[in-house]
Amino acid sequence: MKFLSTIIFLCFATSAFSQTGKMFKGTINNTNKVTLYLQNTDQGTHADRILGVYKYDNQQQYILLNGYLNDKGNIVLVEQASPNFSGVFFGTLKANEIKGKWISADQTKTYPFQLQEIKANASQKELFDKAIVNKANEFSNY
Repeated sequence: MKFLSTIIFLCFATSAFSQTGKMFKGTINNTNKVTLYLQNTDQGTHADRILGVYKYDNQQQYILLNGYLNDKGNIVLVEQASPNFSGVFFGTLKANEIKGKWISADQTKTYPFQLQEIKANASQKELFDKAIVNKANEFSNY
């Protein structure tokens, strides 16, 4: 029963979030091309929770993102490439763009990033929504 309840919750959550999902393309350090997908970016009241994934365009592996967006457009996204977090995005969401800095977990590397919102089709949104659920499930076992 617990398993069934979890599946039903994930289906409803994925369905609800996918309506507000936004896709962004851009670079980290002006050279590393990435695609990022975030759910729940339409809020921005005080500290609204954001969930997403991103991947380097030359790789298949998704990296889970958890973060917050406030009413000033400030955004923080903690990346989880393993059970421990691996880096943090600090930036600003304005109109259709996110700009800021990526900082490694050990704080030895800092790179600028710039992302532009792009129109995602239904199959792209579904793919990224599934990646979020799969990554969240993968790390929930640790």
